[in-house]
Amino acid sequence: MTTTVTATYANGVLTPSEPLDIEEGKKVTLSIEEAASPKRGLAGIVEAVQELHKTIPPDAWDVLPADGAKNYKHYLYGSPKEED
Repeated sequence: MTTTVTATYANGVLTPSEPLDIEEGKKVTLSIEEAASPKRGLAGIVEAVQELHKTIPPDAWDVLPADGAKNYKHYLYGSPKEED
């Protein structure tokens, strides 16, 4: 069984951020991966948008309206569409 949890290391002890379903005294194997610190400012926003973009199926973009910026009031509030 493999479980992934985050933990904090302090004073020589790893403390999990949530309770573990492991019997007391059970030996386990740990793989340590340092958590990446989030980027700040514009770089952080760009990275977050890129990660979110990866979660959207490619064919989902095909059904979006091409005039969304011009007619956002129509798509959000039902106002009449502005024609070209």
